[in-house]
Amino acid sequence: LMVGGGVAQAARKAPEMDKAKAIETLQVGFDYNATELGKYLDQGISYKELKNICMHAFAANVPLQKVVELRHKYGWTRVKFLLGLTPQKFYEGELKYKANRLYKIMGLDKKTSIKYMKLGFASHQVKRASYIARHCDVPLIEILNMKTRQIKWGDVAEQLGLPRDACMK
Repeated sequence: LMVGGGVAQAARKAPEMDKAKAIETLQVGFDYNATELGKYLDQGISYKELKNICMHAFAANVPLQKVVELRHKYGWTRVKFLLGLTPQKFYEGELKYKANRLYKIMGLDKKTSIKYMKLGFASHQVKRASYIARHCDVPLIEILNMKTRQIKWGDVAEQLGLPRDACMK
């Protein structure tokens, strides 16, 4: 039995993303070929599974097809092992992917993104803080440190004299 209502959540399945949106989303972070991504979606691979395949291929620097073939036969733990993806290598691949997405979405320097993610901040926190930083003269690290579980991004923006939605634009 799962704690905290997890059973109800597990029973509910998220609606599948439409093909064009799935391809666009995967291309933004991973730079894979749209036709190849579409082929895997057409074969019945879900968006979530394909994103995981992309992440593993990206982190291991191997073609998508290799991961698709391995995944057809094995679980993720074995796939990681066969690709030589240690936890550290996989983590570094994830950082690179997230930094690539932030660069493409908002032009944020990849080294800056990785620096703050290595300090323990999530990519979405770096993104929100960066939006706010564009509207004021406060260092990014100070903005990141202002956000807590109790203090929302809108609150941070207001504390800096900005509109609540400054972290969204």
